[in-house]
Amino acid sequence: MSDFPDKKVEAAVSADTSFRPELDSDLAERARRLDRCNMAEVIRRLPAQIEIALGDSIGPLPGGSFERVVVVGMGGSALPVDVVLDAFADRQKLPINIVRHYELPDFADERTLIVASSFSGGTEEVLAAIENLPSDFPHVVAVSSGGRLAALAEARGYTLIRIPLQYEPPGFQPRSAVGYTATYLARVFHAAGALEDPRPELSAVPAFLRRHSTHDEARRTAVWLADRIPLIYTDEQHLLGIARLTKIKFNENAKRPAFFNAFPELNHNEMIGFRASLARFAVLYFDDPASRPRIRRRFEVMRAVFAAQGINHVDFGEWRIPGATRAEKVFAALEFADWSSYYRALLDGLDPTPVDLVEEFKTLLTAS
Repeated sequence: MSDFPDKKVEAAVSADTSFRPELDSDLAERARRLDRCNMAEVIRRLPAQIEIALGDSIGPLPGGSFERVVVVGMGGSALPVDVVLDAFADRQKLPINIVRHYELPDFADERTLIVASSFSGGTEEVLAAIENLPSDFPHVVAVSSGGRLAALAEARGYTLIRIPLQYEPPGFQPRSAVGYTATYLARVFHAAGALEDPRPELSAVPAFLRRHSTHDEARRTAVWLADRIPLIYTDEQHLLGIARLTKIKFNENAKRPAFFNAFPELNHNEMIGFRASLARFAVLYFDDPASRPRIRRRFEVMRAVFAAQGINHVDFGEWRIPGATRAEKVFAALEFADWSSYYRALLDGLDPTPVDLVEEFKTLLTAS
């Protein structure tokens, strides 16, 4: 079965294949000129990130009998939680909550393990949440490369897990550290009793990724997207966190709007909005073979209805997620998101690494 059964998508893929030497040469030249922080090498190192974080010593974790875990994080420092929850949904033993805000929930008490995740150590929302804790609150783990969060953790005696930047090039971004952070978090969750031991599945992922690269499929997807806005659709119960992550990769790497949603809910509301021809969209369905057959059928019927109704400003494509375990599928999808957004950036003449608009916003916000 083709990765892209829609005729328009098949045509795009065929065109890519027909001109592959020319396209390869063009992309190689664009990478030399545009990829100033060597993001391609960072993406290739995803298996190594997992291996390093599995073998790294993370120090003593808070003891006690926990009833829940709360992770406070934003942006690329929150994405790894989605990755872990998608990869090990069937192994979760306690509630694991993500807080993307300034305040911890009221139920975060002494029976709660709090994890502060901030790549830079300077994330405003994370610092506000942690600094408001009593200084003697005993159950906190910080995951960071340094900054104010690391200093606070050392001052208060929190367990501090440092993201090992020494292995990465200058300009390394939080969204590129998901392999490290997700692996560290999975280990922390297991130590807290919130997750069954993830290490057997995680340890198999690097070899799987090296055998089953998503690179070529991702490049074809980048070509197919052209000037359309990506809509990442998946099954509500399978890899919804990865759909969010892929959307964010297109935002930050390819510098374009992107959105995500899930079947079956989107068939009850979002699809109606495409009656209005306000922009060109590309629905990219992440097809997990483990989903109910009716989920895939919903995608197929939606595509057929749009064609019959003449809604031709929306194109449809799909990507079949490889892997035998949920962990393999999740990390393969992460790699696919990286490569497809990376190549879309190059095709648009952009350096995929910088996020100047975000940095300018943070500077102005800090000064206000």
